[in-house]
Amino acid sequence: MKTKQDLKKYFENGDIPIQEEFWEWQESYWHKEEKIPLEQLAYDFSQKADLVGGVVPASQLPSYVDDVLEFDSLSNLPQLGESGKIYITKDTNKLYRWTGARYIDITQGELATLQSVTDRGNETTRPIKVQGVPYGGSSDLSNIMIGQETNNMASQANYTISIGKGTNPLGNDHVVIGHNSSVTDDGSQGNTVVGNFSLEDGLYSSENTVVGYASFGNAKSAQRNTVLGAFAGNGGGDGKYQNILIGSRAGVNLGTDSKNNVIIGCNSDFGSNQLQNSLYINNLSSRGPVAFSDALISGNFEDKYINLNGKFSITPDQIPSADAGYTKNIVARPDGTFGWEDRAASEYIPLAGTASAKPVTGDIVIKDPNNNSFTRLSKGTVFCSDHTKNGTLMGNSALTFLEQFEGPVAEITKKGIITAEPSYLITCGGTNVRGLSGASDYTYNVKDLDYIQKKYADQQHSYTKEEVKTGGLWIDNKPIYRKTAVFSQIPDEGIIRIDKIFEDMEMIVSNQMFTEWYDMKADFAGNQIRGEAFISLQKEFVQFQLKNNSNYNYSAIDSFTLTLEYTKKGDQPLY
Repeated sequence: MKTKQDLKKYFENGDIPIQEEFWEWQESYWHKEEKIPLEQLAYDFSQKADLVGGVVPASQLPSYVDDVLEFDSLSNLPQLGESGKIYITKDTNKLYRWTGARYIDITQGELATLQSVTDRGNETTRPIKVQGVPYGGSSDLSNIMIGQETNNMASQANYTISIGKGTNPLGNDHVVIGHNSSVTDDGSQGNTVVGNFSLEDGLYSSENTVVGYASFGNAKSAQRNTVLGAFAGNGGGDGKYQNILIGSRAGVNLGTDSKNNVIIGCNSDFGSNQLQNSLYINNLSSRGPVAFSDALISGNFEDKYINLNGKFSITPDQIPSADAGYTKNIVARPDGTFGWEDRAASEYIPLAGTASAKPVTGDIVIKDPNNNSFTRLSKGTVFCSDHTKNGTLMGNSALTFLEQFEGPVAEITKKGIITAEPSYLITCGGTNVRGLSGASDYTYNVKDLDYIQKKYADQQHSYTKEEVKTGGLWIDNKPIYRKTAVFSQIPDEGIIRIDKIFEDMEMIVSNQMFTEWYDMKADFAGNQIRGEAFISLQKEFVQFQLKNNSNYNYSAIDSFTLTLEYTKKGDQPLY
């Protein structure tokens, strides 16, 4: 038989093949309708499996396979499979085996995934690379290092866990999570660091616990510190020892050799000052150097003192009632320092009056320091500055003011103040006088002819983005609220939802609108302009509508201000 190269020569450019050459070319190939003799195939058919009814007989399957079962899909497989069987899903032509707990895919030629390898329980002692970073495979299992630029640790780190690019925790027993964190030396040990760029310069540092972004940088020779918060303990000098720093930027720039401090709160920057044995609790909204004495709570552990820079109160019902066993009183100096005094040495009538069941017996005599005269307060209820009744008379129902030779000129009772003069003048002295003031807010009780408080007047004539009570009532005697909302961006469709801004609104009592619409060459108050633009108001939304333009983009409106007065659901009538 001629070779393929010989046959090609019959059909070179310019040749005219003859019938025999065409037939010889055709005879050199097998036609698809012809059966190829077995002796012409280079294949060992003794190794093939036979199909009986489309299924491989069990006798030709491996010894560990008893049967092959077909199902329409994976979801049609039995809930509990059997070992020693192969399951075929017709929709995917995949093979599955039962592990005793679940089906696993054993289809040949499939690209293995991490999940499929895990399902098979495979193991490897070779390193695995993920995105170019090697994981595992080390013969030295005393360290776990995950991340680039960590291989240089292997010979100088022991029993260390390091996760993150550029970490370099040399030494022993470190746990480091975060890139470019925990730069230590081979003599350091026991640091626990969580956060990027944390303990970034921790040479000769040991037993520190650092949690937070960029916290405790420049911490050379730092020992036994506990740091929690972004940038906490960053900057400052070396040699920090046994400090507790909690809060973002807490203890920033602590000076060299600062030790045994507890600093709690954000933005406490001490400007490189050295602190020792100090307690500082404060929280600042902005960064900047702080004075230690300005803390809400400060103190010193060595000197055994604590300072409270603010008001101090205790819930009254948590204080036990005093009995005869209480023999000390707490007293204070003008500088705020507290101390003890014996109770017996402080017998006096307090400003609050006498205690129950402990009355004052006898008369109380008051000395006038100007004229060396005495005034008596006794059962007769008379208290005068002199014996000519130029003073004050106190009775059971009234306080009467007396003037010499004229008798009573004013009287105070529970019903009010009555004066002998036709008018009553209230004056105030001093440089910062305020006039008549109320001790509490009584604006909701105002009636006709009452003097009102400034707060009441302001509420009637002011607008605010916060919800306020106007002090007025609707016809159903429910209180009226007022609130103003400003919108600088209007949705394209011209619909603004207001039900989340004016919550629980029951009835709109009044509304005021102001619109800046420079695309219309107008800014106007009210709900329509020139019969061309209209604003509709409902409790759920406000809708803009341009009469002759149904496709208008309402985001062109520059701003919209809406003030509503309304009643609220759930309020009860006040009368």
